[in-house]
Amino acid sequence: MNELEQWLKECMQVFPSLKRIKIECKYKKLPKNTLGRVKGKVLMKRDIDIEALLIEEKVKAKIKREKPKEYEIEINEKLKGIKKEVIRKQIVQHTIIHELLHIENEDLISLTKDYKRRKKKKLHVKEFKNEVRKLNGLPPIERKEDLDMAIGKIVEELGI
Repeated sequence: MNELEQWLKECMQVFPSLKRIKIECKYKKLPKNTLGRVKGKVLMKRDIDIEALLIEEKVKAKIKREKPKEYEIEINEKLKGIKKEVIRKQIVQHTIIHELLHIENEDLISLTKDYKRRKKKKLHVKEFKNEVRKLNGLPPIERKEDLDMAIGKIVEELGI
């Protein structure tokens, strides 16, 4: 088992609702300013009311979206450049938790509908990060801003 699979497994302990979903995690070359992203194939089915079509000759098609059964979390491969494994692990788990919240909140379905609305939605990740830190034997972080600033400095040094 590689390091990403192990770290994903640790993060998944905090998300019991995602246990039945197949999630893979791997390093990949990503655009600048992107630590990670999640991918999943959203199935879209068109459905029409046959009776309304035949009687009224005019009907609107309904599009039904099904959430994916498999997901893939991609982590920026530049994070491999962090030499200290403890720091690399914290940043990668920070990114994994963020992507797992997108999966749990079914944001991929809304992403295909309205990007602006999804972009404005705030993810509350502090409690999940602290739970994962407890699993790793690390003390909880009081202020989320401090964690974000620390991660920002490390990412800036790597040129991401």
